[in-house]
Amino acid sequence: MEKLPFLCKVSKQRHQMEKLLKQSSEIIIKIGKELKATQVPSVRADNKEALFGQFNIANNFSGNKIKAELQKIAPEIKWSYAEFDVERQTSGAIKGLYWVCDAIDGAIHFLQDFYPWCITLTLMDDQKPLMALIYDAERDELFSTIKGQGAYFNGRPISVNGKKKLSDAIVSTVHPNNIPEENALVNKTLQSVSQIMPKVFALRLLGPASLQLAYVAAGRIDGFWEYGNDIYDWLAGALLVEEAGGYASITDSGIIASNKALSLELGKLL
Repeated sequence: MEKLPFLCKVSKQRHQMEKLLKQSSEIIIKIGKELKATQVPSVRADNKEALFGQFNIANNFSGNKIKAELQKIAPEIKWSYAEFDVERQTSGAIKGLYWVCDAIDGAIHFLQDFYPWCITLTLMDDQKPLMALIYDAERDELFSTIKGQGAYFNGRPISVNGKKKLSDAIVSTVHPNNIPEENALVNKTLQSVSQIMPKVFALRLLGPASLQLAYVAAGRIDGFWEYGNDIYDWLAGALLVEEAGGYASITDSGIIASNKALSLELGKLL
């Protein structure tokens, strides 16, 4: 039976996305391994200004290589430079297809030679995520998804945990860095920890938000929340959670990610 034109178009689009996923996965795995091999700076930073300098060198190395390799395989897809510009992240200034990349998520860990850190890459279409990759080079773990096609860990399907009660749940969060002494975000984060810790089985602080969201998608942890408005930190992980059968709610004040039952309970406490 001859395929209908619409079905042929859908099949072609799916094949193109799967090919792009494979090629972009190979790129970030390659660069992640290069980063891992050259991770420790020859001179350890002795103040935060020096650490920022080391970060810029490593981040530019990784980001520029990823961008250059992606342009070879998909030159028509734009690149977002709004990683450190929260206002631009939500402005809608970039139209059509574009990449959002965090070349080293968990940069302090990376530069200080401890775990975890990762690379994240998200393909966006008018501010909506279509494809996401999170690669942990230390453990050679790749979390990947195409919207509507499920979530995967090293090529195997994953799903969120099915726990129903917060008292059984292992949850995680992350706190801001390099902040003023008096900061409302700090107070909200600390208050949320004090509210949630007695209600759950265990609470962990695990580093990069994107990797914690990937762990929710894989069922390793049961819920994650963070206050703030840096949505680029969450895009890849949020799509993974949703494609793994979970729930990820991003608002102007933060994110909650879990399965549906636990996200409702977390939302009541936050």
